[in-house]
Amino acid sequence: MADGTEIKVKGYDELARGSRTLADHIQAAAPDRFGLVAEQVAAAVSGSVPHVSGTLAGSVVVGQAEGGATVGIGEGVPYAGWIEFGGTRGRPYVAQGRYLFPTAQQAEAELVQVAEALADDEIGGMRWPTPT
Repeated sequence: MADGTEIKVKGYDELARGSRTLADHIQAAAPDRFGLVAEQVAAAVSGSVPHVSGTLAGSVVVGQAEGGATVGIGEGVPYAGWIEFGGTRGRPYVAQGRYLFPTAQQAEAELVQVAEALADDEIGGMRWPTPT
């Protein structure tokens, strides 16, 4: 500065490094935590689809994705799309589906709570680097 005053910022590098570490920890823990919600969604979907042979209900699966979890239905079940969405033979077309998407939407509030708890746990247990 013109008057000889010098300003130094200490701890920025440590804050940036710690923030990246925190984000990595949250992302690593998310699939397990979100997987619990996905299991509940899958169970609800499996219980709500029509049961004739049980094949469609048995096709509901939970998987892991980067930073989360997935729920799917209908792998290897050729009529799954028709049951879920309709559109032929007098079954009205329902764009959002009848079982999977509506059930997942109902779990949104719980998923938000799980995400907040996950972030709180990781933030609370974080050991931030000491500024040098």
